[in-house]
Amino acid sequence: MRYLAGAWVLLCGVMMLTAVASVTLLGGSDCGSGAPTVGAPQSNVQTAAEMVRYLESEGVSPAGAAGIVGNLQQESGLNPTEPGQGLAQWNPGWWAELVSYDNSVGQNSNTATGQLMYIAAELHSDYSWLLHDLNAATSPQEAAVMWETGYEKCSGVTGWMQVTPGSLCMSESRQQYAANALRAAGGTVADDSMQLASYTAGQLCNSSYMLTGSIAGYTNPFSQAKGISWSRTDQGVDACMQPGSALLAFAPSRYVQFVADFYDGQPAMVLQVTSGPLAGRYWYWSEQITPTIGVGQTAAAGQTIATYAPNGTCIEIGWWALEAGRPLGGVEGYTEGCSTLAGADFRYLLKVLGAEPGTGAGLSIPRPSTIGTSYYPGAAT
Repeated sequence: MRYLAGAWVLLCGVMMLTAVASVTLLGGSDCGSGAPTVGAPQSNVQTAAEMVRYLESEGVSPAGAAGIVGNLQQESGLNPTEPGQGLAQWNPGWWAELVSYDNSVGQNSNTATGQLMYIAAELHSDYSWLLHDLNAATSPQEAAVMWETGYEKCSGVTGWMQVTPGSLCMSESRQQYAANALRAAGGTVADDSMQLASYTAGQLCNSSYMLTGSIAGYTNPFSQAKGISWSRTDQGVDACMQPGSALLAFAPSRYVQFVADFYDGQPAMVLQVTSGPLAGRYWYWSEQITPTIGVGQTAAAGQTIATYAPNGTCIEIGWWALEAGRPLGGVEGYTEGCSTLAGADFRYLLKVLGAEPGTGAGLSIPRPSTIGTSYYPGAAT
């Protein structure tokens, strides 16, 4: 299961998972066993489109098949001989099961055909519950998260349809690959929205958010930035841009505090969201900024509240802990240059709002795999 380019983690196990809409307990399955024989492809399969069509021929819906293939693209680049055990990066014990199955049906386990036949066989045996859900998925993106959380279980998966925001699972990529695979196979994708599966520690009811590029009443705070260059994620999200670029309020907010020396003699503006699903949360713009409103003033979503200053160390934006007097990521426990959960979460929020900050070079330690509190907003459940 791929973390970053050239690095994988091999995970497999039985998990008790909490579903968003209902509680689903997954029965014991020691990573695949006793799978039935399924049909072989009429010819060798190599492309995403061919893989989707083969899985469709074995009873998987188009969206479900694309969701699987999107994950395989992330795991191995659709290379059946990728180091780390094939298309899905199976662990050694699971790979041995695959080899045994392929031997029983006269297939080469080092080919996409042999590996896809094993996947199809598992969907009709130990993972029949997952096949049922895949066939009920309303989009390839939703199906991708199902496969990610029900089969791959990469680092950052915390339960059924639950992935830590900003984790090394790289859920966004899996979902985009799934949408691309369905299109390649001749299918239609309603939109390119991605599903954010949000985890809140200690709660049974978690919420899913669609990455639609908007939240009602909120806006992309970087929409007027010029020449933007995204940098790392640490306590917040770092970026550079052209001097004079407008920095906006992402939500209706009140300017509550000016911090004169946030970093290297540069300031921070601390604001509180006043309405919408994030009402009450504190956030900040900092470093290479020149505020254009005064403390105590309010700003509408999309209003310019600062400009990018001529000199400095670029900007940082993120969640703020008012009582602690510092970024929320710093309250977690911060190692210079490394990602915090709060920073990763704000980067995900920016993507929800239509920015394209990528994954962030600061995601350099396995901190998101140690589940803490997610700071993305919860919804009524």
